[in-house]
Amino acid sequence: MNPTFLRLSTLLTLAGTIALASCAREYANYPPITGDEFAIKNVNNSINMKNAIASALRWTAMRYPPPGGASAPFAINLLAGSNEETYQRVAAMVGEGAQPISEANAKTLPIYHVTRVWLRGEIARIDIVRPVFEIADKPGGGPVYRGVEVRLAGGWQPWHVTGSTEYEIGVLEPPVLHIPGQAADAPLPSNTVDDELPMHPVQNSAQQAPVQQVEESEDK
Repeated sequence: MNPTFLRLSTLLTLAGTIALASCAREYANYPPITGDEFAIKNVNNSINMKNAIASALRWTAMRYPPPGGASAPFAINLLAGSNEETYQRVAAMVGEGAQPISEANAKTLPIYHVTRVWLRGEIARIDIVRPVFEIADKPGGGPVYRGVEVRLAGGWQPWHVTGSTEYEIGVLEPPVLHIPGQAADAPLPSNTVDDELPMHPVQNSAQQAPVQQVEESEDK
């Protein structure tokens, strides 16, 4: 075998291995945690974050589909600062009827919001706030929302859902709309569950009472 070709093949294989290892070790928080200088905070710079978010959104839309089924159109509201390329990539991976949020479709389509991303190498926890279609709209107008924590595994392999936990209605509410192309000057959501909660945030202790979660399921 040609020595030059052999060296080139070895270098390419090594580069691919390093890239995969980097994804598998990725560490990300949204919203950012004060004092944490090491976590990735910008979803636009992380393919791994985009892939995990897309998997969580797709699972949520299929488990809790909009009226008309999972293929019916719905809007996705991503993290503050998400650019148009990120929105297009995530919407394409979610598939079905997913559309990037816009001023126009925000007025007509159900919206699935991403409010928290906790990524540690090969595991992730992502909070999605979705409309509750089986409950009538609020008296003042607008849908009732409910949060769900989606737990995933991936990194080396494609992200897939391993379990989920629904929050009680009212624990998580939708954040402001992060419309791509507009200035990312909106404040981070203040109602996001803290990053340092245990892997299964439901606790019986008084300290954990405000973060009530129910209907835990394991999805293989």
